[in-house]
Amino acid sequence: MNKDFDFDTIIVGAGTGGLSAAATMKNSDSKYIVLDRKEEVGLPVRSTGAVSLEWVKKIGMPTDPRIIASEIYNMSFRTEKGKRIDLTFDHPVGMVYNFTKYERYLSEKFAGTLKIKMKTRVLSTHENVVQTDSEELTARNIILAAGPQSNLGNKLGKNEALVAYEETRSLDERQDFQMILWFSNLAPGGYFWDFADSKGTRKIGVCYYPVNGETPKKILDKFTSKFPELQGDIVHTMAHQIPLTKPATSVISGNHYFVGDMVNAVLNTTAGGLQGAFWSGKEAAKAALENNPEKYQRVWTEQIRPWLQKHNDLHKKIHAHGEKTVGRYITLAKVMPKSMKMKVFGGL
Repeated sequence: MNKDFDFDTIIVGAGTGGLSAAATMKNSDSKYIVLDRKEEVGLPVRSTGAVSLEWVKKIGMPTDPRIIASEIYNMSFRTEKGKRIDLTFDHPVGMVYNFTKYERYLSEKFAGTLKIKMKTRVLSTHENVVQTDSEELTARNIILAAGPQSNLGNKLGKNEALVAYEETRSLDERQDFQMILWFSNLAPGGYFWDFADSKGTRKIGVCYYPVNGETPKKILDKFTSKFPELQGDIVHTMAHQIPLTKPATSVISGNHYFVGDMVNAVLNTTAGGLQGAFWSGKEAAKAALENNPEKYQRVWTEQIRPWLQKHNDLHKKIHAHGEKTVGRYITLAKVMPKSMKMKVFGGL
């Protein structure tokens, strides 16, 4: 490390992107620190935790049984008006993380020395300087993984982000599907969901364009009131924004590396951000270890961005005319060969 700097790398944000970057640096000689304004890792919850097992394996996300709430073998895609396609696999194609345990597991990968500092708000970054609410720090590299709601990112307009709201409800484990998505005009641009969780709870939620002025809870209650099997006491709630714009073209600026939601690393078809955040954080850290921002930009341009853009394009097609278009796609999917269904739906 250049003795003129406090650190080789400062990572801003202790979410999936930042923790993935830190875990990647764990076994190096690099001096780094993670800064976050939250009080503790893993809270508040910012994701349903549902991920595709194919991509988990491809990019090296953790699969420790202690952090997995449930595995997905059976899934169903439906419209509120009754069209549906049900899929059953003889192996798990996805899983649902216990989000808090998952992020704490990532943080433990580099525990032992003081490499993470919570309750620290980053006010600004410029060149090699990071200004917090209590001190000024310097680093050769700065990885920004602060998320869309950070003061360091661009604010998203109502047509650039989905609002996500989820209630973990006290409900028995379903015997038919571990994952159900309903597409409805009540949730423009998004969907309602029922995800498996623990043996005695399920995740019931909605994501949508906030265009009608109704609160997310009111919309979710309006929908679930039609389905008695979704009624249960609320154990926990979660709400956050999901970027829905095209993935960024440039992810570096000088010695700054941008990852996760800050560069729209979100799978727009499922509104899932964990895979994109983990992958971009990991690759940014690899490049930072070599003091080579262009290396991260190349991986983003050649591998990560095309994958994200494919989902962005597909989301536009699926939701072109609301529930009507979704129903048409479900009808088409029914006549797909089984092998294609497994590839398409198992790899989301």
